[in-house]
Amino acid sequence: MRKLLRFALVAGALAGVLLLGLLAWSTGNASRFARYYDALLILNGVVALALFAWVMALTVKLVRQIRRRQFGARLTARFALAFTLIGVVPGALIYTLSVQFMSRSIESWFNVRVDSALEAGLNLGRAALDSLLADLDARARSMTAELNRASDSSIALTLTRLREANGVQEAMVFTGSGRMIAFSSNQYGQLMPALPPSTVLNQLRLSRGYSAAEADDPVQAEGGGALHLRVVIPLLPNERFDGLLGASAEPRWLQLLQPVPDQIAHNANLVQQGFRDYQELALARLGLRKLYGITLTLALLVSVFTAIAVALSLSKRLVRPLLRLAAGTQAVGVGDYRPLPEPPERDEVGQLTRSFNAMTRQLDEARRMVESNRQQLERSNVYLESVLSNLSSGVLVFDEAFRVTTVNQGAQTILQSDLRSVIGRPLETIDGMLPFAQVVRQAFAAHAAVGSERQHWQQQFEIQPVQAENAGAAHAFPAAHSSHGQSLTLLARGTHLRVDSRGNGYLVVFDDITELMSANRTVAWGEVARRLAHEIKNPLTPIQLSAERLAMKLADRLQPADRQMLERSTNTIVNQVSSLKHMVDDFREFARTPPAVMQRIDFNALVADVLSLYGWDPVEGLARDHVNSLNLEVNLAPELPAIEGDPTQLRQVIHNLLANARDAIAGQDEGLVRVSTQLTQAPQSEGVEHRALRFTVSDTGPGFSQQVMQRAFEPYVTTKSHGTGLGLAIVRKIVEEHGGRIDLANRREGGARISILLTRLAGAVDTLDASAQQQDNAATQ
Repeated sequence: MRKLLRFALVAGALAGVLLLGLLAWSTGNASRFARYYDALLILNGVVALALFAWVMALTVKLVRQIRRRQFGARLTARFALAFTLIGVVPGALIYTLSVQFMSRSIESWFNVRVDSALEAGLNLGRAALDSLLADLDARARSMTAELNRASDSSIALTLTRLREANGVQEAMVFTGSGRMIAFSSNQYGQLMPALPPSTVLNQLRLSRGYSAAEADDPVQAEGGGALHLRVVIPLLPNERFDGLLGASAEPRWLQLLQPVPDQIAHNANLVQQGFRDYQELALARLGLRKLYGITLTLALLVSVFTAIAVALSLSKRLVRPLLRLAAGTQAVGVGDYRPLPEPPERDEVGQLTRSFNAMTRQLDEARRMVESNRQQLERSNVYLESVLSNLSSGVLVFDEAFRVTTVNQGAQTILQSDLRSVIGRPLETIDGMLPFAQVVRQAFAAHAAVGSERQHWQQQFEIQPVQAENAGAAHAFPAAHSSHGQSLTLLARGTHLRVDSRGNGYLVVFDDITELMSANRTVAWGEVARRLAHEIKNPLTPIQLSAERLAMKLADRLQPADRQMLERSTNTIVNQVSSLKHMVDDFREFARTPPAVMQRIDFNALVADVLSLYGWDPVEGLARDHVNSLNLEVNLAPELPAIEGDPTQLRQVIHNLLANARDAIAGQDEGLVRVSTQLTQAPQSEGVEHRALRFTVSDTGPGFSQQVMQRAFEPYVTTKSHGTGLGLAIVRKIVEEHGGRIDLANRREGGARISILLTRLAGAVDTLDASAQQQDNAATQ
């Protein structure tokens, strides 16, 4: 395509030069145009079509670029249109004026006055020549009388004398057959005269005379050469010729040649040539109009197409630096700050390119600084996120519209909810988070309303965990102990984040102090138990002894009826004192649990030993007839590893759990207690897992109520009509001293379940691997 366009450009330039040459050549002679009219028309048509195809190709290419939204195409089109208009409009104006001028000029050439003037000049020249011919004819006739009388021997001298007397340049006497008789001339270098041409001789036979103005050189007759006058007359009348010479005699003729004056000849030739050219132009007037019209039209087309070509070339040349700058801006937009090649010209575009390069260098430096600051900020953010993710406290950050912007893992663990999807949304959009969100909003509103000088607020409140409705589901042990369904006690601290003069967000930091509150209550109950054991037990023995002594001393002195009343009263005192002593002993046991004596224990054997007290036969695996027999379902995992623990305290734990299960199914005909042990994996700090032993006791009783579940491990919390409610508190205390965890939950199918996780294993051999090896050996056998 580029080669074709270059060829069309060269052809158009050559065609323009050719058209100008044809214009100058054809105006010199219109007859040439008539001979080459068809060839010129075809050639001009081919050139015009080639130029049109070239312009159309350029236009189509530009339109395609615009449709493809190629960058810079519209700007190139605008420049090309502007430059084209600059070249075409003046050309069209000149073309219109030229056509009008040409038409009027051609018409003025053939004006009637010019035609008459040329014809008058031609007639004037003819009249002058006719006058000279008449004068020469008169001289010739004056010479014929004397020549007719001269003899043949003297005719030459007579002819010379008469020629010189009449001032004639050349005189000759010749016969009708063309034979010369006498000749005389004033041109001494001329030896042989030229006889009259055959055309003159033929005319003499017809007209008996000849007179005319002739050119000296017939070839130069059309070019305006010298003229001479030729006059030929007979020497004797016809009758004399016929009488004297007879019918066979040849006639004689006198020829006089006289040159026309140079001025007259030159003027006559000019007038004749002008008249002839005028006649040719008159005949070719329509052809001239076509010639000039086609020439001007093609010149206009060449000018237009040249203007378009120059416009496109200039547009591309002018737009190219701008496109380079635009490409540079796009590169800057995608992060490419490489400098553009600077043009050598010291014009505005070069200055703009240099300014652009200076700007890109500054942007590159600024980008590097921003990148460095961003990396530092990212490192700070990573460090902050690491700190937040390792905080046990929950952290929530809200924007000014209370939309969550930051949440750490501690908040999700405490609230027992996946909060990753809440980023950018209010906390209320998460199921179960409405109470917590309302408490936070109210706390910030109250702090703002009070106008406290403190920058933060602190508040303690209770909420229900999100997973309370799934309390029966199996789960891991996230804390030292957990109770599904019990409320969480949170201690929250909030502050208003102020980055500028306007409030930009809110920060809430909260901790789960449920265990802390429970531990505080446990410590308080231990102190109460210690004081009760000290303050109450001391007067109980004197009271009991005094009552027994009263009964013993007064029994014989009272009437039978009074004696019976005394016995009943003293027995009541003694029994109640015994109950108080038993309660004080329980409190003392809770307050003063002896330190655990750790030793290697086979936990399955310990469980079986305790189960035997409730009628379970460890050999047959069935319940026996026993006063304390239970409907038991026992599932003890084989080959459990030994644990480190105090057998006495662990026995008390097992016994308390079985006693609570027995009390829970009391009154049920098909009540069932399930006991199981298994080896499991327990998560530790830093994501490390290790083996642990899980002991589970469940029953089909009514389960725990919501109120009891929230404070089940606190002293004196029970649903039974007897007992002090210290059983589960003692169990929890023993389990924690053994580094274990306890979990309390209601089963979905009804009843309660208590799970204990003991993490201190004494065995070094991995029993799980041993079991797998045994299974492989059994399969091989």
